[in-house]
Amino acid sequence: MKRVMILLLAATFTGFAANAQTDTTGIEYRFYPEANVYFNPQTKTYSWFEQSNAKWTTGIKLPMELKIANENTFNTVRYPGTDIWSSNPDHIKLYGNKNNPATPKTTTAPPPRK
Repeated sequence: MKRVMILLLAATFTGFAANAQTDTTGIEYRFYPEANVYFNPQTKTYSWFEQSNAKWTTGIKLPMELKIANENTFNTVRYPGTDIWSSNPDHIKLYGNKNNPATPKTTTAPPPRK
C-alpha cells in the first residue's frame, strides 16, 4: 500500500512538471521596421512616433504620411506592457529601420481592416 501511495504521488508531481510551459507572458506586437510602426492584434491599434510633437502615439489608423509597404511581412515582438516603444532602439538594432530594413522574421496574414 505504501508503494502504491508513493507511485501515485510521483505520478502527480510528474504530471505537474509536464504541464509546465515556457514563459510567454506579455503582449505580442507586430513590428514593421520600414515604417517604425507597431501593431497590437489584440486591440487592433497601431503605435508610431509622431514627429510633430516628438511623442509616440497610438491609434486605430495610421496617419496618411505613414505607409506599411506589405502588412504580411513583419517581426513579432513580445513585450510585458503597453509602452512597446520604450524598446524601440533595441528593435531597430535587431530588425532594422526605415532607412536600413532587415529581413523580417515573421510572415503571416495582414491585420483585419475595419
